[in-house]
Amino acid sequence: MVRKKGTLSIERLESIHFPDEWKNTGNLLVSDLKELANLSVMVNASNPSIHVKKVKMQEPEMYMLEITKQGIIIEAGDQTGMIHAFSTLLQLILGSEGKELPRFIIHDKPRFSYRGVMIDCSRHFWTIEQLKKYTKQLAFFKLNTLHLHLTDNQGWRLYLDQYPDLAFKGTYYRTFEDLSGHYYRKSELQELINYAAMYGIEIIPEIDLPGHCLALLAALPQLSCKGGKFEAYPEELDGQKRKRADENMLCIGNPETYRFVEKLVAELTDLFPSSFIHLGGDEVSTHLWEQCPKCQKIYKQENMTSWHELQDYFTKRVSEIVRSKGKRMIGWDEINDRNAADISDVIMIWQRDGREQQQKALKRGLSVIMSPKDPCYFDFGYSRNSTRRLYEWEPVGKECTNTQAHLVKGGQANLWTEFITTSDEVERMLYPRTCALAETLWNTKEKKEWEGFRQRISKFGAIMEKLNICYFKDEDWDNTGFVPQSEQRPRLVCPARIDTNMKGIKYYMPEYAFDGDIQTFFATPYSLKKGDYFTLTLEKRQAVQEIRIVFDVSKEHPEHVQLSVSEDGTIFKKVAADNKNGELSASFSTLAMIKALKMELTTPLMARLTIKEIILRYYE
Repeated sequence: MVRKKGTLSIERLESIHFPDEWKNTGNLLVSDLKELANLSVMVNASNPSIHVKKVKMQEPEMYMLEITKQGIIIEAGDQTGMIHAFSTLLQLILGSEGKELPRFIIHDKPRFSYRGVMIDCSRHFWTIEQLKKYTKQLAFFKLNTLHLHLTDNQGWRLYLDQYPDLAFKGTYYRTFEDLSGHYYRKSELQELINYAAMYGIEIIPEIDLPGHCLALLAALPQLSCKGGKFEAYPEELDGQKRKRADENMLCIGNPETYRFVEKLVAELTDLFPSSFIHLGGDEVSTHLWEQCPKCQKIYKQENMTSWHELQDYFTKRVSEIVRSKGKRMIGWDEINDRNAADISDVIMIWQRDGREQQQKALKRGLSVIMSPKDPCYFDFGYSRNSTRRLYEWEPVGKECTNTQAHLVKGGQANLWTEFITTSDEVERMLYPRTCALAETLWNTKEKKEWEGFRQRISKFGAIMEKLNICYFKDEDWDNTGFVPQSEQRPRLVCPARIDTNMKGIKYYMPEYAFDGDIQTFFATPYSLKKGDYFTLTLEKRQAVQEIRIVFDVSKEHPEHVQLSVSEDGTIFKKVAADNKNGELSASFSTLAMIKALKMELTTPLMARLTIKEIILRYYE
């Protein structure tokens, strides 16, 4: 950016001209100027104050934006470049309080070609209107891809002409009829695809195969190894009542499986213009394959030495089907565990920090998209994957050569929705982290500087409110996130014993809830039941004035919970109830001698739980 002296009054922006071939998108952007900035401009005037020109650019999505004394000049080589220029202009106008714009000239382009967000539409369903809203938000921050996770055990959300019962049976919940029947008709998806294209957003469909297929098998049980009756389940159903949840894989030895994939890919190809089709490939168990005569036959014919090679056999066959339709397959990183991925396939990396999987793929010359759970899983609370952690994340590993770095096509955030049930929750988990992700994927690492970004993002609240984004407002900007690196248990603040029936995420041990560090924490991987508890027993009784149990405030905290204390470690007395602003606390006006304290859920919690710290304030 080159700054110049002087400013341009926004009042002078009265008219606009853009190339005829960009007319439809141009009109849409003009309406956004009116809706978001209350700025009305005349379209295709002869002497415009905003002049959009199509010129030859070196790379896709590039643009030039110049603010002069007389008006604004935008140059772009493609429609998406024009959209990015308008996003920059709109951000400037919204941040200027509608008065003056600084004069400057900027030549801008993205670092990565793939900059996306995945939204899980299977575990909880999002309407087309909601997806359109998210799409418009992504475009404002110059992202260019919306990846839709359309199928899983919990629901098959895509209507197929050749399997008309699949969407109905794959979204039917016998004991939750009010949640049943939500899926996308092709006309609805076409509407979304067209709308997204107007904003420069590519829609990529994901059908998760050969695991995560319970909803598919509810309609087509003949594609399983054992047959019989299957049922999709909603996340609201208690885990112990979910039927055959561990039998969610397709039969690899059944020829009908591949006929289904051929018909599926044909319909996806006809509907989605994207050059990519995502076919999943993650978290596939082999235990049914080992017992299945059809799978055993393939195992012997192909001289396999590991049952996991059956997934490799599936990967190679479905990749060939995708290529036959002129598309490229994307798959989660497991498709390359034993080098089964074709050189044309794209590896979407999700496990851990992704470095090991990245190197494995790049050494084979495969293209990769980085979406490691640390820090790109946005269903995790901000305590684990903070905005700062996203901003300071570098998608290209230090060990990558220049040639390998070019194979890193970009990255995305993944928003799994097991525990996300409302559109407001979707937006709170996305923002402001998506702002950091967008800048990380747009700018080179040399241009990134946290304090400058922090100052800018702190002013974005008003802009996000104008965009009608329900963002998370209580971000701890200094939080760099926490990922324990070993099984070594941390030292407690004082001698004590912890007892809990809550299963923790690997390495996120209960001791982190009482180690004296507010940035570390204990975390559970699943939702919790009424009566689940966490007890801290001190070695010696202490005179305690106040107890504070601090949770992740963004999402992973209980609403209904009680705190009890005990003088002898045996008989407990309730002293507080219910979480307030991310804390459960109790104060004692008289001397309280405490041997133990117990936190217990009084209703089920449909979320993970993160306990950041138990803080005891003693009488002095």
